[in-house]
Amino acid sequence: MPPLCIFDIDGVLLDVTLRLSKAQELARILNRDFWDTFFSEELLSLDTPRRVGIELLRRCLARGLAVAIITGRPRRIYRETVEQLKRIGVDVKFIWRILMRRNNDLRPSPIVKLELVKELVKMGGIVLEIHDDDEEFLRLVKHEIPGAHLYLHIGDTYVRYA
Repeated sequence: MPPLCIFDIDGVLLDVTLRLSKAQELARILNRDFWDTFFSEELLSLDTPRRVGIELLRRCLARGLAVAIITGRPRRIYRETVEQLKRIGVDVKFIWRILMRRNNDLRPSPIVKLELVKELVKMGGIVLEIHDDDEEFLRLVKHEIPGAHLYLHIGDTYVRYA
């Protein structure tokens, strides 16, 4: 297996600013749980592509690297997530794995995503790069996979995380 590039979805491949705002509003007005609202299928259409994340994913594929996607999204929206990735131009047939949070797993996202990365390593993945917008997650994974190149995505830019 070739070396592996790992990408998060929300904040890296997609800008979720509008969904976040609408979910906060709806959760308050309807007195609903924020996370259930944020991860509702109806609001996913508010997301827009982040060109830099998508371009970096495509570059990994063009270099012959394997690509995996990890996300804090619950598995109950797997199909909608795959369709959303297709709509923004991610050719999912070239994605080695898409790993998502178990339904009803309420642990913090950095802990969940670290577990998912460890799962990829157990499957034989040799992690070359990780792209995420969560600095806490990158801090955790830095100690678990010291040789990986870590990239913190901030808006439409990214920086090497050291």
